[in-house]
Amino acid sequence: MTDLDYNVWTALRSVGEAVTRANTADVAALRAYMLSPEFGVGAFKGQPLSFRPWNNQLRQAILLADGKLVVSVSPQEEFLHQTTRLDTLGFDQPESTCRF
Repeated sequence: MTDLDYNVWTALRSVGEAVTRANTADVAALRAYMLSPEFGVGAFKGQPLSFRPWNNQLRQAILLADGKLVVSVSPQEEFLHQTTRLDTLGFDQPESTCRF
């Protein structure tokens, strides 16, 4: 699977999960649900992926590997965040100037 393949798979899985869980096909309702704290999509990285509601960025764990084996999954458990561990990487809402 290439990067593009994984990106498309994740996007389609996210929409499919939202339609199934929200039980609607209304685009505005699906968008609101996907940006809510209740949404999470399993992408086989150890924890559900989600979207940041303030910039629509996909939050996901980063697999650290040595070429054949996964050595660790970041963010590391030692780093805490008030909302989600996935926001320990990159800029958080107060530090970012990005507004989608």
